[in-house]
Amino acid sequence: MASFAVRRAVSERVAVADAEGRITAEALQASEDVPPFARSRVDGYAVIASEVESATAKQPVRLKLGGEVRMGEAVAPVLRAGETVRVPTGGALPSNAGGVVMLEDTSLQETIGESDGVARTIVDVYDGAQCDRHITPSASDLHAGQQLFDAGTVLSPAAVGLLAGANVSQVEVFRKPLVGVLVTGDELVVAGEPRAQGQVRDINSVSLSAALRAMGFVPRRFAIIADDRAAFAASLEEALASCDAVLISGGSSVGARDYTPDVVAAAGGPGVIVHGIRAKPGRPALLAMIGEQPVIGLPGNPVSALVVLEAVAKPVLLRMFGKHDAVLPYRARLERRIEVEPELEHRIAVRLVESDGGLLARPLIGTSAQMHTLAFADAMIVIPQGCGGADAGAWVDAIPFSRSGTGR
Repeated sequence: MASFAVRRAVSERVAVADAEGRITAEALQASEDVPPFARSRVDGYAVIASEVESATAKQPVRLKLGGEVRMGEAVAPVLRAGETVRVPTGGALPSNAGGVVMLEDTSLQETIGESDGVARTIVDVYDGAQCDRHITPSASDLHAGQQLFDAGTVLSPAAVGLLAGANVSQVEVFRKPLVGVLVTGDELVVAGEPRAQGQVRDINSVSLSAALRAMGFVPRRFAIIADDRAAFAASLEEALASCDAVLISGGSSVGARDYTPDVVAAAGGPGVIVHGIRAKPGRPALLAMIGEQPVIGLPGNPVSALVVLEAVAKPVLLRMFGKHDAVLPYRARLERRIEVEPELEHRIAVRLVESDGGLLARPLIGTSAQMHTLAFADAMIVIPQGCGGADAGAWVDAIPFSRSGTGR
């Protein structure tokens, strides 16, 4: 694809609790050690490891119980010789504790001091050989200043949890770019409105807007544009003035009323970069730049429009985040043979089905106007130009469609 500059999305600071699904605008570092102190991995007794390493059931080591650590409370800085403190799982340890003996390897005894007559609690330790395994050292997960995420990272639920644990309360993320959605056609009418003979329902503004939301953008749907050059030019001008990028569905083919290429070219430079690709669906696709704003022309057929949005428009739009689409495909076997025209690259919608031998890719074949082929699809596969198809059982890469709540 030709080289071109895309206007970067502006950034904003948001609370880490609201950052799931957002894309980082800067690298993020831990603000403190995680964990911030050495912690016990078991319920037991904190000990000086060298004092209990020889303990056995026949010859236990006796330690004075010096107290108890409670969750969230400060702990004594050091253990005295011959002393232990009880600790819960996750509790902070004294600074010189070299191990924790599990409760199961101890017993409590009450004794009376011979010289002072004071009652004391004694802990008998029966096994201290591996007590050092029961400690999680401070900073063993993260250390203060450690880089956690690069700019351009999509923050998952686990990622925002990690940031909160590292005392990162706010993050700089890209504001979700506003993408205008223009659809053209005298024959279109929105759902819920009366439909005259010869009219069809507007599918594309709804499905394209939903796909844009799943990709992390904010769609703005404009009113359906009549097949009129002046009306189309006015709508495009409004969209360019108010949005960061524009999608146009319809009007980019070669019909008498297909005004998109000419109107876009007249809107400003550098203008149309690509018009027409050797792929099916998607042959009339258009890519233009008006200044640093992408304008992408999609086919009017509903299936073609969504496929070209995923395959062509999405990588361009993601440049606004300084990001390239890096969604890994699923590896699957083709359920049945596909035959296609070898002159073009083909994108085929598939449903992924579990089988004993792994994932199967079930082709959903239909025309570019049959929306059910995508409504039930999980992914698409690419049959390269020059191939006449693919055999049943062949391994294919299934590229998942953008879905809200999937992280894809």
